[in-house]
Amino acid sequence: MITKQFKIMEKHLVILMSLFSSVPLFSQVGINTETPQKTLHVNGDLQLTKELNVGGNASTEGNPGVNGQVLVSKGANSSPEWKTLSIPTLPDLATGTVISIDGELMIAQEITLQMTADYTYGGATSGPGVPIGNLNNEIIDNENTYLGTTTGNSFKVSNDGVYQVNMNMQVATTNNTVPVIGVWDDTVGNWVARVSDQFVAPDGRLQTFTLITAIPMLASHTYSFRFINTTSITIKHLSSGFTGSGPVSQVTLKRLK
Repeated sequence: MITKQFKIMEKHLVILMSLFSSVPLFSQVGINTETPQKTLHVNGDLQLTKELNVGGNASTEGNPGVNGQVLVSKGANSSPEWKTLSIPTLPDLATGTVISIDGELMIAQEITLQMTADYTYGGATSGPGVPIGNLNNEIIDNENTYLGTTTGNSFKVSNDGVYQVNMNMQVATTNNTVPVIGVWDDTVGNWVARVSDQFVAPDGRLQTFTLITAIPMLASHTYSFRFINTTSITIKHLSSGFTGSGPVSQVTLKRLK
C-alpha cells in the first residue's frame, strides 16, 4: 500500500516538473533583472561572437546582412532590417557647400569672382551687352569652368539645375541713363537674368547695382556676366573713401538643386 502511494506521488511529481519546465519557454526571460520587459531582457553588456540574424520565422532563418551594412529599426512590432549606409565620396580638394540632390550628397558648383581693375565700356544704343572684363580674381571656381580675361568672360555649369546668381556692381556713368547688368546666355543669345535701374547719382559719383535671383541653367550652354549702357560706363574695382578701400564689385554663382 505504501509502495503504491509512492508511485502515485512520483507520477504527480513528474507531471508537475514537466509542466513547470515548459513554462519558461513561453515566458519572459531577464538577465540581471527580475522584471523583464520583453521576451529576452538583458540588463548589461551583450557580446555576439558570430552573426546576428533578424527576421525569419519558425521554418526560415533570419537575415545576417552583409559586410558593411547597418541595422535599421522599422518601429514597434516589426523586425529591424539590414541597410547599406550611403557614404558619399567627395573629392579630397573640393571646396564649397555640400548639397543633397536626389538623395546623393555632393559639393555644389560655385563661382565667386572679383574685379582686378576697373573696366570701362564706351556705350551702345542696343545689342547683347558686353562681357565684363577684368573680372578675373577667382575667389572660388571649384569645377574650373570659368574663363576670365582683361576683355571678357565666359563660364559653363557642370549640370542642369537651378543656380543662385548674385551680382553686386558699383558703376560710374552718366546721370539719368539706365545701365543693365546680368547673365547672358551665349548659346541662344539672350538675357537669362538681369537688373536695370536709372542712374540717379550726379555725374562723377558712383551707384551700386545689385542682382539677386535663382534661375535654371543648362550644362550644354555657355554663359557670361555682362553689362551695357547707352553711354560710357565703368565698373569699379575698389571702393574709395577717407577711411580706406576694398573690393566692391563681385559676382557669385552657386548651384541650389
